[in-house]
Amino acid sequence: MALPYYTSIALTEIVCGQCGIKFAVPEAWRAAKQETGDGWYCPNGHCRAYTESDTAKYRRLLQEEKDRHVKTLSRLNVVVAAEQKITKELSRIKKRVHAGVCPCCNRTFQQLARHMKAKHPEQAGRIFK
Repeated sequence: MALPYYTSIALTEIVCGQCGIKFAVPEAWRAAKQETGDGWYCPNGHCRAYTESDTAKYRRLLQEEKDRHVKTLSRLNVVVAAEQKITKELSRIKKRVHAGVCPCCNRTFQQLARHMKAKHPEQAGRIFK
């Protein structure tokens, strides 16, 4: 003799936005449709669907923000690398000028300042400030 089997399912009432009919569906099914954004049909055949779920929306927004952050870090790394390169080059030029090497013609002079004023006046103002 078979024993009776009882089960309970939580039903959720839904009202079709087009025809106004009320019908019930299992809560788990409704939650899954809302989460995925899949469509379904009311008993009268009207197509219904949830818009993007809050969870999916926030996941999408978080991913967009992560992507924006990665792009910003990438641009920052490029700027920092360029700044380091310029600083290194400037340091090299300062050392050479301090040693008496003309930055324009790469010749060594005892009186570099006098040479710059006489031969490279447009550069002298920038270098000897």
